[in-house]
Amino acid sequence: MSHSLEILTWNIQAAIGTTRYSQYLTRAHHQVFNTSAKRSTLEKIAEIVRTYDVVCLQEVDLGGRRSGFSCQAEQIATLSGHSHVAVQRNRTIPGISQHGNAILSRYALSDIHDFKLPGRVKGRGCLIANVQVGRGISVANLHLSLGRNDQAQQLEAIGQYLPRKNPFLVVGDFNCTNSSTHLEAFAEANRAQIANHPQIPTFPSWRPQRDLDHIVYSDLVSLEHRRSHALQLSDHLPVSAEIHF
Repeated sequence: MSHSLEILTWNIQAAIGTTRYSQYLTRAHHQVFNTSAKRSTLEKIAEIVRTYDVVCLQEVDLGGRRSGFSCQAEQIATLSGHSHVAVQRNRTIPGISQHGNAILSRYALSDIHDFKLPGRVKGRGCLIANVQVGRGISVANLHLSLGRNDQAQQLEAIGQYLPRKNPFLVVGDFNCTNSSTHLEAFAEANRAQIANHPQIPTFPSWRPQRDLDHIVYSDLVSLEHRRSHALQLSDHLPVSAEIHF
């Protein structure tokens, strides 16, 4: 029996909502303090993601000062109606922020792994969970480093945690294009495909030029209706798809 899921991946930039390059400076205080605008942005994000079965978020604040000492993933899940949440804390700046990834799901999550990624600069991670639909599908939500060498090392490490006989997805902010040789090598080594036809630029959201956010799927999964969404609620655009397994 075949099963299907609607999935979305989104780097939400901790609800800071940058909409042009100059705001990296003019909204720098949003990296430190909570604002009413962030609450409004979180509500809009929740409204967008509520129709999806599985939502993978990156750059989520899990309870720092800049989020009002509240977990943004839990806030979004409460507003969107996702009853199952897994979070991963990757970097803490004391008194300011708790950077992490999150998976929101309408279905139960099991076998949750909080995997810290190797690299010259610590603070990157991959959160892996099994979504309990049918025989289950493993979903790996990642946020890679900026450097190519670190990305290659991190992808190799993630490959060791992927199932060999069961379907899986690897999604998130890869910080590299889908034609990068190390991403292609990762897909080939794990008998997976990169959803890359056509290429979908996702960064920056106000004038997308680079495809940094991807969905990689195993040979036991089929994918269709992949698209980005023209939303300026983060400096990245969200990417969604329908998958069958």
